[in-house]
Amino acid sequence: MKDICIFLIPNLDKAGSAEYSSQVVDKLDSLGIRCFADDYNENRFGTGKTRFSPFEQVIDQMDFVITIGGDGTIIRSCKRVMPHGKPMLGINCGRLGFLADIEVNQLDLLDQLVTGEYAVQPRMMLQAIVRRGKAFQTFYALNDFSVTKGEFAKLVDLEVYCNQKMIMDYRADGVIFSTPTGSTGYAMSAGGPIVDTGMNTIGLTPICPHTLFSKTILFSPEHRLEVHSKEVNNSANVVFSVDGERMMNLTSQDIVEVTMADKTMGFITLTHNNFCDMLNMKMLERG
Repeated sequence: MKDICIFLIPNLDKAGSAEYSSQVVDKLDSLGIRCFADDYNENRFGTGKTRFSPFEQVIDQMDFVITIGGDGTIIRSCKRVMPHGKPMLGINCGRLGFLADIEVNQLDLLDQLVTGEYAVQPRMMLQAIVRRGKAFQTFYALNDFSVTKGEFAKLVDLEVYCNQKMIMDYRADGVIFSTPTGSTGYAMSAGGPIVDTGMNTIGLTPICPHTLFSKTILFSPEHRLEVHSKEVNNSANVVFSVDGERMMNLTSQDIVEVTMADKTMGFITLTHNNFCDMLNMKMLERG
């Protein structure tokens, strides 16, 4: 039987995460699973059972990736892991942990990685290409892309196109393009619907629009959406963000193209909870 290898991505800035990481390593080692972690984490959590190597050098040899932290740790890790096609398991030691499958007091469930009693749920991701003349940059998001006002209090004027046809002219605080996974994040806070993560759709949610129409539009994943800023006088007033992380200021010449990514992110479930189970446990019971 082939040895199982797991790459650990702990958020060691969280209180208690170093201790939890050591507990995870001890548990995996008892199951005969080999653990690897980024070399810059060496000596940051106390166990001699972990091999430390640069992520890019060993990730293709890994069977799984395990994150230890909160939702932010999972979201950031997706961008590293997705290109390599490795499934990921989230262990929550944060607050809500909506994206994590198990809590730190459920480590006995890790036995199922050896017995094969787990499932991998594919999650849609988004791709954005920001074009500035002939130059462009490509970004990926598990939750959402947003185009919003920057440092200034004024509203921004944005045009949104679907397959090169303009569908909406927004005067608003901004717009959010979200995946079903991201529908319980920023998009929900802006009044958008909760979407089953088993679906593939691109949600467009305006943020505080100055219009009578303020509903989310759900688009087919085959469509290509574009957003153009109409701001001319101050380019610092329009900001492009990826999963809540500010990336760049936009000018009126920039075009943001949003499509479904050609790869999905596989999430391991040991609890076998479906979307409705997770919604009840993570959102409704704690609301």
